[in-house]
Amino acid sequence: MFNFFKKNKAPTRQLSEPTDLVVGDMLTLIDSFAYPQWLKGETLRVVAVNTYQYQHSAEYEMVLESNSGQVVFLQIGQEDGEQWANFSIKIQREDVDDIFTLDEFSLIFDEESLTQITVANIPERFSQFLATSYTQTQASFICYFHEKDYRGQSLPQYEQPGTEACEMICLASNDGNHSLNIEIWDGGETDVSLTLTRPLSDIVELFPGSD
Repeated sequence: MFNFFKKNKAPTRQLSEPTDLVVGDMLTLIDSFAYPQWLKGETLRVVAVNTYQYQHSAEYEMVLESNSGQVVFLQIGQEDGEQWANFSIKIQREDVDDIFTLDEFSLIFDEESLTQITVANIPERFSQFLATSYTQTQASFICYFHEKDYRGQSLPQYEQPGTEACEMICLASNDGNHSLNIEIWDGGETDVSLTLTRPLSDIVELFPGSD
């Protein structure tokens, strides 16, 4: 009889699409050997959302962290009504040398033609993230990186405080299931990422963060 004295609780936020994930939300991956042990069946928390701005479009990168503190980057790819999940990990210079050899890898920076590169060695810890060869899909291009989530907002002018420009070089496997992405920043600092492309259905649960 005293229910009318109770405060109305705000409805719990619902999550139905991975593209709606924000900082604090979590997702769970399928328990599949398509992923390394530290990712299969893992629940990951979104710790940041970044924006890559191109000439006529933008892509959004979710930074995911496991319970053990390991980081993987997620971008949701979309084309012709289809969606898929691109999971990326960054590798170090010594890993590049181990996987490709630095001499072979340096061929990517030859601007005379698009490059094909062959993997020399597949370390066990990277096996799910590696193809046996990659082909450059287009000429290198410039994009702008914002350490901010611009979904649902107008994109800013390219040059502004807090924005970093980088040169992007993208290579892909013949089957499209793996990619090799290189970001060259001002001053020559270079980030190299291995990307595994999987069905979006591999994300089996979504959990909204605490309000």
